[in-house]
Amino acid sequence: MAGSVPPSPSYVRFVGVAFLIAVAYAQTPIARSDKKSEAIFKNVKVLSDIPSKQLIPAMEFITSALGVQCSYCHVENAFDKDDKEPKQIARRMIRMTLDINSQQFQGHQDVTCYSCHRGSPKPLATPPVPDSPLQLLSERTPDSRPRPADLPKPDDVVQKYIAALGGTNAIARLTSLHVQGMFNAGSIEYPVDIFKKAPDRIATVIHFPSGDGVTAVNGNSGWILFPGRLLRDLSPAEADAIRMQADLQLALELPHVFSTLEVTGVLKIHAQDAMIVSGNRPGLPPVTLYFDAHTGLLLRDLRSARSPLGLNPTQIDYSDYRTVEGVKVPFHWIAATPTGRFSIQIRTVTPNALIPNDVFAKPRVSSKAGKEN
Repeated sequence: MAGSVPPSPSYVRFVGVAFLIAVAYAQTPIARSDKKSEAIFKNVKVLSDIPSKQLIPAMEFITSALGVQCSYCHVENAFDKDDKEPKQIARRMIRMTLDINSQQFQGHQDVTCYSCHRGSPKPLATPPVPDSPLQLLSERTPDSRPRPADLPKPDDVVQKYIAALGGTNAIARLTSLHVQGMFNAGSIEYPVDIFKKAPDRIATVIHFPSGDGVTAVNGNSGWILFPGRLLRDLSPAEADAIRMQADLQLALELPHVFSTLEVTGVLKIHAQDAMIVSGNRPGLPPVTLYFDAHTGLLLRDLRSARSPLGLNPTQIDYSDYRTVEGVKVPFHWIAATPTGRFSIQIRTVTPNALIPNDVFAKPRVSSKAGKEN
């Protein structure tokens, strides 16, 4: 387990990928992609040879799979200590799942903590007696349900989405956005500024009482800086996820971003029929997009980030679309993960704002890595 972990679950996984990464990593040791976990975190006995940036996502997966907080396994403010028995058990279970996947599933991540725990600290070993009659299967079920014949083609869904937003020309004219709003997690609320600039720049500034927390992507690289913390670089996977959020012309580029797009079915979302579109890219988990069957607008996206132990999913719902400079923009977002739910209410949007490139530039501060509790 890690020598240090994120703050309370209220802060883990923010709205949108930028917020998710920012808060989850706000108070962890300075991880670097060129350093292994054992070189950054104290007392790492399992997963010691993985990249240091992957250790916290692994801890997040355990939180989701077992439905526990960091303190379930770790001693508060002394995360490197081995005083708690659940930490010892967790190490054995991690080794077990890694061995099973290596020996039985050709190294594929088919068995995870969630396979048995299902959100509970103790796995359910005995089948429960159901309250209603159970229908037992007599034949093997197919791996996936057949695609209904009357579903539209992916390009039809994408073109309807483009038209719903305002059309190709209006989308293409949008070159920058300055968004101001409020982040809300229960009773906690912070002002947020988001700067987007075509083609691939985004900076998210969260105004904490102790100072601003900033996450930014400038092309292929990104960084994060929090009050009282050292600067850290984002991993390529983190930067890639945020860059997709930054793309102001994403609707126009969907067929190019994804190697394949497939309409897989229909789902009810808040009483609305939504067309389910699965987007795939080589070597990355699929992204599932849900488009309102009536309006064509994006209602939800579901994406997952890889960790050494399993996938960490994030679902973002979009609503309250308003027209800004001829383009419809969602003014309300709700992000949900297995461990929490948060929202953003946008108050103002300034289109084609003059945003200096310095907003996305990496500050010249020390980012020296070192072990810490």
